Formats: sequence, C-alpha cells, structure tokens
Amino acid sequence: MIQDLSPEGLTLTFYLKIINSSSKDYYLASYDYRFIVQQAEYLKMSTSLEDLIKVPARQEIFIAWPVKVTYQHLFDTIPSLENELKAVCYLSGRLGLANRKGKLKGQVPVAFSGEFPLFKKPKARISKFKINQISIGGADIDFRVLFINENGFELLVDRIKYKILIGGHKIGEGEISGDKNLPPQGEKEFHLPLLLNFFELGREVAGFFQLAEVNCRFSAEVEIRTVWGRMTLPYNLESKVAIEK
Repeated sequence: MIQDLSPEGLTLTFYLKIINSSSKDYYLASYDYRFIVQQAEYLKMSTSLEDLIKVPARQEIFIAWPVKVTYQHLFDTIPSLENELKAVCYLSGRLGLANRKGKLKGQVPVAFSGEFPLFKKPKARISKFKINQISIGGADIDFRVLFINENGFELLVDRIKYKILIGGHKIGEGEISGDKNLPPQGEKEFHLPLLLNFFELGREVAGFFQLAEVNCRFSAEVEIRTVWGRMTLPYNLESKVAIEK
C-alpha cells in the first residue's frame, strides 16, 4: 500500500500474515531486510525488537511493514530514475521468532515485489492577464494560471486558495473549487476572474493597466487528490506578464 505521497517521497507499507501452526506460542523478536529498487540496493536494515510481538499457538496475526522512500535519496542512489514515472521494487528479508524468554528459535524468509510512483509536483505559470473591460472606476480582468502534470497518473484539483499582486499591490484574493482533473502528462488552465475597484485599490494600481507588462505575483495553496490520498501544494510564482487589451 502507498501512503503519505508527496513531492518529497512516500511510504510503502507491506502487510504480512504470520501463521503459527504449532502448539507453542512464539514471539517476533527481530527482522532484517534489503529493499531493492530497479535492481539496485536502496536500503538495508537489521532490527531487534524491544517489545516482542506475540504469535499465539495455532493462530495468525497481521503486521504492517512500512518502508519510507525519500525521492532525493532515491535519485542520488539511482540517478537514472529521476526522469521515470514509476519504479519497480523488491523487498526480501527474514523474521526472527523467539520463545517467551527471547531465545531465537528460527527465522522465516519473506519477500515482496511491486512498484510505486515517482511523484513530481505539477509545474505552474501565469498564462494570461487580459483586460476584458476597463473604466475610470475599475476593470474586469481575465487572469489564468496553467498547471502542467508530468506524472503518469491523474491528479484531481479540489480547491485553490490564492492571492494575486501586481507591482507589489494586492488586487485579488480568494478561493475556488477546482473540480478539474490534470490528466496524466497533460495540462489544464484555471480561470481566476477579477473585478477590480480602482477607488479602493488606489490610483497607482490603476496606472499599471496602462502598461504593456507588469510584475505579477501569484501565491496559492492547491489541494490535490490522487488515488493514494490528498495533499496541499504551495505555489509562489513571480514574473513579468504581458497585459492583453
């Protein structure tokens, strides 16, 4: 199972069923494993448990085996993965079973295989700043931001909380429901309408709309949903933007 997906990494959780068919209780006392990604060793670990986990006689238990993957560490270890959409992985290890006193009685081999996504934060850029109408008192602005999804899976945008500044002055702030999908390796433009009141914003702001371009800043928190859960991604874009009239 894939959990805690983010631009920094994820957690792979393997679920293991241990069946004790004997007439004696056993205790999980230790484990060791190697985690292989694309045929290269990413992680190797050996651990003894301070609190033994009981496996009752003629019963079964389930345990979760989490492995945390950090993308930067992964790419440092396997540089060829940086431009890939997903990675194939393999985990092999042993469980150490002991008696009540903690004396090791045997080891059980385990092995899992699977794959996981290499998540990339969607890129974004201000794609349009157009004056639909302008008067002495205000302006109707068509402001748009383009989001680019480089991942191999769909992203659903649930909400965008944003703030827009031009020339250091705030001209818009709000929240919209996304209700749009970013297709795999595709893009989508989001429309943020702005109705401006120059009497409230001031004469200096009104003057910016006489220019051919303006320094614009777009900051936002974007709530994104994937098949593995939700995340909130921050954006802070700043660039010279042409004013369409």
